[in-house]
Amino acid sequence: MPKATDTVLGHCILRALIHDQGGEEATKAKFGPGSSGSKWSALRVATKVTPKASRVATFIVLWAVAMRDEKADEFSITEYQRYWNENERQAYRVQKEFRELWPEYETPNELARQIVRHIDRRMGKRDAARLPMTLRIEAAVS
Repeated sequence: MPKATDTVLGHCILRALIHDQGGEEATKAKFGPGSSGSKWSALRVATKVTPKASRVATFIVLWAVAMRDEKADEFSITEYQRYWNENERQAYRVQKEFRELWPEYETPNELARQIVRHIDRRMGKRDAARLPMTLRIEAAVS
């Protein structure tokens, strides 16, 4: 698959759309060039998958922020949970969603390392909250 650079949230929305439709080929058949799918139905599906995509994008960025603060090159779900004082069930639930959208990764470590390079220590909470929508990552897409 070729590499593309887009926002974390953009990648997650596209991946959630593909996951929801049953794979890449099914998505192309329904919404690709020459398909019978309308722009309205594509918009409805994108709207449906956006909450999940947003949770996963936030998870990736929070993972990166924790790695940066802990000066770690890798993190585990336990370390993430401890750092953010996250409920164990919630942490595993969002990790499961991450793995559904990013099946090639066990954890967000590789993506988080890309993000860590862009995070400034003086960054405020408001700026950190915008990261999923503004930070660009490189990931394989078709």
